[in-house]
Amino acid sequence: MKNMMLCAGMLLLAVSLTAQAAERREQTYRVGADVDATGHVIATQVEQEVPASIAVVLTSAVKQWQFVSATRNGQPVPAHTFIYAKLLALPNASGQYDLHIIYAGNGPKFDRAGWEPRYPRDAVHRRQAAFVFVNATVQPDGRPADITVDSQFAEWPVQAYFKDAALKAARSWHFIPEQVDGQPVATQVRVPMNFTFGGQILTPEQVKILREAARKKDAVANAEADQLGIPLPSEQEVALDSPLQPHAVATIISAP
Repeated sequence: MKNMMLCAGMLLLAVSLTAQAAERREQTYRVGADVDATGHVIATQVEQEVPASIAVVLTSAVKQWQFVSATRNGQPVPAHTFIYAKLLALPNASGQYDLHIIYAGNGPKFDRAGWEPRYPRDAVHRRQAAFVFVNATVQPDGRPADITVDSQFAEWPVQAYFKDAALKAARSWHFIPEQVDGQPVATQVRVPMNFTFGGQILTPEQVKILREAARKKDAVANAEADQLGIPLPSEQEVALDSPLQPHAVATIISAP
């Protein structure tokens, strides 16, 4: 029955996309997941704004994935996490889409309302861009602690005013923490942050860095590209020590 629901949802979604089947399309969705003591996903919570046809596909796919059981005092226990699932639609020879559901990580839920920093005035005047990582510990109450900021690229030093802007923004962030046996737990996260705007000036070396990063991460079709057509790094957060680690999360593929 689960496979039948997945196929039906895939078919409905593929039909709705047929008229636009000209290029690769992708979107990442966040799905709440209750995981039992054996590591199986037993219930999901898809965000309300997700269209019903896509929600069916996501739910069916996520319930086929498994995790290494969370533990408390050495014993397997149920847990709750938020799974990131990428829906990738690739055009095929028939003018429709082949659909792929790809596991893209899991961790606390990041409330992105108002998460972006204020662009440093000096950077605007100098038409500079920057790409940083914000590292933090999501506490059981959802607030970040132990916040640090680093450059995403070792060969691209970050000016102090970019770091200050990222730190100021991060101090106001809020997360919904993961849970183990019904209790919220701390999780370390890494949040990429891109400082870009339309009038930026990039050096040839910086362009080379971005293109190489895109090549390594297969991000050529990233929807976020500047006026030069350079794919920008993803800004999806990553949990570094989630109590639920993936065990069997194979990509699910369906053709209409």
